[in-house]
Order: sequence, then structure tokens, then C-alpha cells
Amino acid sequence: KMYTTNELEKYITAQIESKLGSVDWTNVNFTEGNKNSVEGTYIFSKDNAYHILFAEKGKIRDEKVTTDEKKIIYSVLDIVSFDIAMKFAISNREKHKDFRRKLFEKEVEIYSLFGDDFEKNKKREIEEILEENPYKDI
Repeated sequence: KMYTTNELEKYITAQIESKLGSVDWTNVNFTEGNKNSVEGTYIFSKDNAYHILFAEKGKIRDEKVTTDEKKIIYSVLDIVSFDIAMKFAISNREKHKDFRRKLFEKEVEIYSLFGDDFEKNKKREIEEILEENPYKDI
């Protein structure tokens, strides 16, 4: 059974806050978005699928369509966990070490709370980033 947009919001919010506590939802809109929407991410249920749409400067920059709630959770985590990981990295900065080491460490820790698949996907994403832009320790 597909959730309505309202049910989806309650489900996603509960899943994330049960593991992370209160998070900043400012950049996540559980309402239908389009190219004329205020800049941000829109998550909604329509035509028997879930939509994750990113609007910016009067254009739709990205839109994913899925029937899998886990994919929605993952996308929302990408948004709400970044601030948490960034604050952790800033307050745990190590001299002469690439700042991203702590950032990525915290991201992996956050994603692992949501299961092995989440953790593996995040680690793969980080590996891809590091292949392009390796750590720069001094």
C-alpha cells in the first residue's frame, strides 16, 4: 500500500527522528513541487509512486521516482544528516588531517543506524568521492 503524502511525511519523520532525535526539516518539503516552487526538495506521493524533486532557480534540477520508502528515507537522510555530520566534523577537527575524514566518519555512523544497506551505500558514495578527490592530509 502506497502512503499518501501526509502519511509519508509522518512515516519518514518518525523513522528518522527515532534514530537521530530532532533534526532540521527546513530543506525538506512534504508537498508537491514543480519548477516554480521555492528552492528546495519536495517529497510527495502521486500516481502510485513517491517523488523526490529538487527545484532551483525556476527549474527542476533533479527528480527521482520510486515505490520504495527506503529510497525516500535515504534521500531525506542526505539532507538532514549533513548538518549533523558537519557540526561533528567542526567540533572534532584534527590538526593536519583532511576535514572530510571526520565528516565522512560521522555520515557512515549515521547511515549505519538505518541498516547494512544504508551503510554500504554511503561507504560506496564516499569511496567514489575519494577516488576523484583523495584526502589531503598535511
